[in-house]
Amino acid sequence: MVEGPGATRNGRKVQVAVGKSFVATPRAPDIGSIHEEVNASNETAPPTLPHHLAGELASHKLEDAFTVGKELFFIFTLGASVTEVALRLHFGMNGSLNARKVKSSDLRKRPSGVAPWKQKNEPSLRLYFIDESRSGFGGASNYVIVEAWDTTVTFPVSVQNSRNKLMDLTSRDACSTLFNAQDVFTAIRQSGNNLIISDALLNQDIFPGVGNIIKIESLHKSKIDPRKIVSSLTDAELRRIIRHSRKYSMDWLKSGRAGNKLVYNQTVCGTCQGMTVKMQKIGGSSSDGNNNVSGKGHAFMSRVTFWCTVCQPRNASGEDDGLLKIPSDPSNLGNMIGEGNSSSKAAKTTDRPTAQCPQHGLKSLKLCRVRKGNQNTLRIFFTCKLKGCQYFAWADNQFSNCRCGKKAVLRVSKTERSGGKWFLCCALGDKSMKSNIPNGCGHFEW
Repeated sequence: MVEGPGATRNGRKVQVAVGKSFVATPRAPDIGSIHEEVNASNETAPPTLPHHLAGELASHKLEDAFTVGKELFFIFTLGASVTEVALRLHFGMNGSLNARKVKSSDLRKRPSGVAPWKQKNEPSLRLYFIDESRSGFGGASNYVIVEAWDTTVTFPVSVQNSRNKLMDLTSRDACSTLFNAQDVFTAIRQSGNNLIISDALLNQDIFPGVGNIIKIESLHKSKIDPRKIVSSLTDAELRRIIRHSRKYSMDWLKSGRAGNKLVYNQTVCGTCQGMTVKMQKIGGSSSDGNNNVSGKGHAFMSRVTFWCTVCQPRNASGEDDGLLKIPSDPSNLGNMIGEGNSSSKAAKTTDRPTAQCPQHGLKSLKLCRVRKGNQNTLRIFFTCKLKGCQYFAWADNQFSNCRCGKKAVLRVSKTERSGGKWFLCCALGDKSMKSNIPNGCGHFEW
């Protein structure tokens, strides 16, 4: 997941191309060595992507590149004129960027530091820049190649709006060197006072750079329930949230990796060690004070959120409803389904499944899910954590069969009313639901 720290690091990489001129493809005299060494099949240097930029950016120079929150902007100028055009990148969930200096003979070499599976795919963006002030032996030019994968490319965008965004939001950017906590505090109070705190933190016009992981972990460290309305928070609580958001962001920026995750994607709280982590898809609207946390009109802020119901109580008494109950013993999977509901069809038996690696015992068990597209897709199974051990056992032997005659699969609800509650369903979905694979029987049971 690319949040503010990742976008900021990508913005720093691009600085190597600032001040250099864009070229659609390397000039023919410069790629002669490529033909001699690796181009026997009449291949040329990879094209500019998206293709239309080859003409749109002809004769332009990269004047500036800057990051605002999760967005990266390129500002181009045309020759000696003051005409400017802007390009915007948004990295989404899995976006990445690589910028590197190369010589003419190395234009087709694969970039280092990029995942091999991404290198096999065509990038979303590929731009060539030439440094005309420096040239190698024999007149060979030096280039900078900027490539981005799984990234949304928008061109053109308003240069004025891009620069205004930089000026207006820099002091509130979680990763900015000019960060001002008081500006963030004021913006949240003025523009987000009627929002739940989860939405206020994700709003990029209020606190740019904060993403779902930063939001979840900073709220946990601040001991604040993500469903609380901003107006109900004291000034001290809000300042504590801002401080932890900034610290988590800067630690991530410096190390290049997200910090320790105490509740994000966890089942056991990393602080209190209790099985009290709740997962629910919340956010997307202002609150009217009636516990409305899933409203309309802001779907981009409706995200799966994790929090500890003990460390982050919703009210002063520390009470909360609907704890996410997950057994610490993975072999106790059968008792998890239908817990608290003896009439549940899923609770076929009270006997615990007997899963145990014969060589390494119970503690070595790992619960996995079939991800490959075959007849067992989404089924869960036990395997051994230790390398080389071939232990395997299905973990769903006690689950009922769906009407298709196959084992029902275990899923978890992410809705507002039943978030964290487990259910069994058909792996192929429901024929009546257009969003699902239209081959399922629609089987469902809590």
